[in-house]
Amino acid sequence: MSFDQIIGQETIKTILLQTIEQKRIAHAYLFAGPDGVGKEAMAIEFAKAIFCEASQNRPCNACSACRRIGSFSHPDFFFLFPSNKSVTVENERAVLDSLMEQPYCRTPIAGNPTISIDKIRELRRIGALKPMEKYRVIIIAEADRMTAEAANSLLKMLEEPPNYTYLILCTAHINALLPTIVSRCQRCRFGFLADAEIEKRLIDSHGLSSAEAQKIARIAQGSFRRALDWLQEDLAQQREDAVDLLRCCFKDPMAQLQLVEAFTTRYDKGALKDVLGLILLWLRDALMVKIESPATKANLPITNFDQLDTLQKFVGAFDEIDIPQCLIEVETAIEQIDRNANLTLVIMALMHRLRSHFQLKQYVPEA
Repeated sequence: MSFDQIIGQETIKTILLQTIEQKRIAHAYLFAGPDGVGKEAMAIEFAKAIFCEASQNRPCNACSACRRIGSFSHPDFFFLFPSNKSVTVENERAVLDSLMEQPYCRTPIAGNPTISIDKIRELRRIGALKPMEKYRVIIIAEADRMTAEAANSLLKMLEEPPNYTYLILCTAHINALLPTIVSRCQRCRFGFLADAEIEKRLIDSHGLSSAEAQKIARIAQGSFRRALDWLQEDLAQQREDAVDLLRCCFKDPMAQLQLVEAFTTRYDKGALKDVLGLILLWLRDALMVKIESPATKANLPITNFDQLDTLQKFVGAFDEIDIPQCLIEVETAIEQIDRNANLTLVIMALMHRLRSHFQLKQYVPEA
């Protein structure tokens, strides 16, 4: 079997290879793990392998079945993802086209998309029919976004699985699924990708220099989708803004308000969360710099390895920093943004709370 397009996840590749070679494919799989690590990409490649007409090295990505699944045009292959009532056929096709171009970065549907009971009912109706060819494969992306009615309807399908039909559910939030759904699936646990794996793909597929790829891989924190997102964003500007926000905690309220107004003008909600995410990484790096001895600091596994000198100056400017509490404050701010709180108030309050956890060194005049 060939999973050349999939980064890492070697254990899962081996498991799926064995199920096909031994002709023991389960009726339902649950691909669970963090966002951006290849769950949907693996599901598509596994579907190709099930249908593939080659005698070995499946999927071959050359036979008719592989090509049709790769273009989402196979009559027995279905890829279901969250949407809403206002989504058009053209919108849905655009999502599938984005997967064809980059299976690690599916274009999201705006708003708060869900998987409705009508979609699951349609799958159950299709499942009751004989496949047009040999098998039928159904992938449900972000399965945790099923409504309660949809989840219960899918459960009935899992309790009495249709013949020659294979279900693959993908989720980053396994606890949001019904336990009865989880128990009826063969679970495959996806882990975070290694920095070296992300770095190699960025160099091979996107032509990045080793230094740039290493920097993005560290900041991506094990998610190739996040690495791809950072390729499209001004990473240097956002890293600078993250540190500026921390510095601004010690300025007067007017300066803080000016910075927040600049941020809310420059960034939308998603990008502002990215900046706060970079602050989390900076604070975690600062904690390592703070607790490690000077002799080991040069070899620390920190994200901002190219800014070690600045990190040391940052940590050295304070008598005391309650970094664990600062991390909690930033994570709380991110959650508030997710709940659509006012961005200006969230960031202003965050700077006020962060300031209380830093104790600047006192200036002592020379005698």
